[in-house]
Amino acid sequence: MILDSLDNLSGYVFSPYISQIVQWLENTDLSKIQYGKHILKGDFLYVNCDWQDARLKESVSLETHRKYIDVQIPLSGDELMGYTPASMLDTVICPYDESRDAAFYKAPAQNYFLVRKGMFAVFFPGEGHAPAISDKGIRKLVFKLKI
Repeated sequence: MILDSLDNLSGYVFSPYISQIVQWLENTDLSKIQYGKHILKGDFLYVNCDWQDARLKESVSLETHRKYIDVQIPLSGDELMGYTPASMLDTVICPYDESRDAAFYKAPAQNYFLVRKGMFAVFFPGEGHAPAISDKGIRKLVFKLKI
């Protein structure tokens, strides 16, 4: 897991697609981006622009992925996210679904942290994360990078 300022994103080299994400962010008016999936490089790199209604941390299940790295960026404000290392995930509530590239686990997370507007969080395959926790709802981007 990584948590940092968007200003530092270009310095990370965990994927060859980071430079494409940085370029896309620099050349896109984020206030006008439409909700939904935006393909940047086939199924190797895409971004979802979503709105998540208000959610309490106790109600958000942990999720993991196998095929994709998530780069999550809050757009409309601050977002609370939960994190649990893969080695500490135990109770599966929804087994891995290949079509969704997701499995879900019983909450709560081991740790919670605030991702402020202007920051990003990265979750690698197998890492449990509980995103989009907000008392007002959150508009966000989730870049999906195929491993």
